Amino acid sequence: MTFPSILPPASTKLEKALEQAAAGVLDFAAPIRDVWSPARCPAGHLPWLAWGLAISHWKTGWTVEYKRAAIADAIPYHRRKGTRQAVAEVLARYHPALTLTEWHEATPRRAPHTFEVRAPADIGATFLTPETANAIIADVAVAKPARSHFDFVQVLEARAGLYMAAGGMAGAMYRADCTTTIDHTRDWARVWQSEIGEPFVTEDGSDYWEVE
Repeated sequence: MTFPSILPPASTKLEKALEQAAAGVLDFAAPIRDVWSPARCPAGHLPWLAWGLAISHWKTGWTVEYKRAAIADAIPYHRRKGTRQAVAEVLARYHPALTLTEWHEATPRRAPHTFEVRAPADIGATFLTPETANAIIADVAVAKPARSHFDFVQVLEARAGLYMAAGGMAGAMYRADCTTTIDHTRDWARVWQSEIGEPFVTEDGSDYWEVE
């Protein structure tokens, strides 16, 4: 019985003979088909299958189910790659609050073929660590059109409140009538006075110091 060969056309006669001899006791075709199947590939082989399908955004921390889904979507993803949709998918994979603003959507308009990836102020510092920000930038750089350039912008927001208060104090007002009396008993211009107009008295306090 001859079994279907899985060897390349340039294989030698010896290799083909060994293949036929081993095919009688081993089924080579089924394991190879499984290795290339996103659904049946052994979990330990998934990174190699992702490499074979050129999945550049592969993450070892993904669940096995997510890895299989990413591999199954590899060829359609390569068709979407280089479009706004591909960048939007990258952002949605990290956080739904991340937004994409192209150059013609910005106010004022940016330079053509540029865009911004914006992270709102309320996205949370626990999520947007420097490591996560770098990972987002790297994945967007792979998914974006080759001619486009982008900025990653973290929006800062400051809020302040204005409080007004009033206070009162009880009090009373009165009117006093006063009269002024000028002392003409001496020449006060000849008396030594301080800066506030207080006259200097003598050492025994009996009189005022006068200018000599």
